[in-house]
Amino acid sequence: MAEREIKYRGLKTFQIFSGEMKSVWIYGFYLKRGTYGDPGPQAHIFVYENGYEGYRVDAKTIGQFTGLVDSIGKEIYEDDIIALDDGRLGIVEFHNGGFVVSYGNNIRQALYDIQNWKVTILGNRFENPELLVKTSIVPKKNELDGQEIQSEDFKLEIVSKE
Repeated sequence: MAEREIKYRGLKTFQIFSGEMKSVWIYGFYLKRGTYGDPGPQAHIFVYENGYEGYRVDAKTIGQFTGLVDSIGKEIYEDDIIALDDGRLGIVEFHNGGFVVSYGNNIRQALYDIQNWKVTILGNRFENPELLVKTSIVPKKNELDGQEIQSEDFKLEIVSKE
């Protein structure tokens, strides 16, 4: 059995000296941890840099690494918005025990099924919400019998993770 890397990312937002807000992705392992004065356990991503350092991140932004990379070698995480070489856009989600690409209107495909396709990460639902609207899919013909498949129009409108 091949060893797989289990890691997460989360978005940390902080104020820099000029008063401007800045957000950075933290990559490591995920742990809910409480500290003195917290109202309860808070989401943290821990990174090993000469010892473990924990960073509090926005819990809504935490996503797991899928174990796959796109066509240029960039790691694919939950909540990434991807484009397939056939023109479809989708968002990577964890659904029923596995990673899937959701195309909207409850149309999903296992991420494993597209691992040999050319996949490009366009962004993610937090930094690029404008990418979440896909207006229509061109009908495809089933090569064996000429019937149309995926002929309905739909919108991919996933605005925020609950």
